[in-house]
Amino acid sequence: MAQPLVSSQPLIDRISLLCPRLPQSFDGLRILHLSDLHLTNWSPRMERWRLMLGGLRVDAVMITGDLGHRSWLWRRGLPGLRRLLGELRAPLGVFFILGNHDALETGRALQGNGIRGLSNEAVLVRHGTDRLAIIGLAQRRRIDADIPAALAHVRPTDFKLMLLHYPDMVYAALAAGADVCLAGHTHGGQICLPDGRPLMGHDSLPADFCTGVHRIKSTWLVVNRGMGKAGVRLRLFCPAQAIVLTLRRGIPPS
Repeated sequence: MAQPLVSSQPLIDRISLLCPRLPQSFDGLRILHLSDLHLTNWSPRMERWRLMLGGLRVDAVMITGDLGHRSWLWRRGLPGLRRLLGELRAPLGVFFILGNHDALETGRALQGNGIRGLSNEAVLVRHGTDRLAIIGLAQRRRIDADIPAALAHVRPTDFKLMLLHYPDMVYAALAAGADVCLAGHTHGGQICLPDGRPLMGHDSLPADFCTGVHRIKSTWLVVNRGMGKAGVRLRLFCPAQAIVLTLRRGIPPS
């Protein structure tokens, strides 16, 4: 199906994933997945996103990097990030990792008031004896990722939800037993053909992995097209995206 040429309206996709290892007490968990905001200056476009996202009711918010556009402009983007993230309502909290465009100072400045940055660490959510691990890898640079450190307090039996910036980290995540990986970075290609096929990729995965939901052996990979733009400040046949993801307990079709 052909994608819109341009899209100034917020586009929120709703996706459900069947997860065989999801504990029954987490069945129906709703996650707002954001990525690649590339926010420097507030704009009418960001105001539309703020109004739309602030009306959502989800259990957790997860952001997979590139909150800002240029690391040296982090101070300029910080008020807008606080304005946007402060509108989000999620009882489990707002979790983010940094991407290759982010400054370390951004991560430090956003901490608090229900917002938490993860850097090679995990947060464990418990319902009785059931445990779900929200695992965030350090991803400003690929070499910063340390999966063994991130899993230091995670049990093999825990359901593992891993935040990546780079989608091609999925194979390392798969080897570590991740059940679901959320990623960004690619912008869905940003410049695409009318049918949505990207003209270029942004990592080592095939171009088809620039966006969408993929089942790789026992792991789900969800690649978000992101909200912003980088390089050429244009999206062509590749609308910006936020995702509301619902996790369901069940066996995915083969």
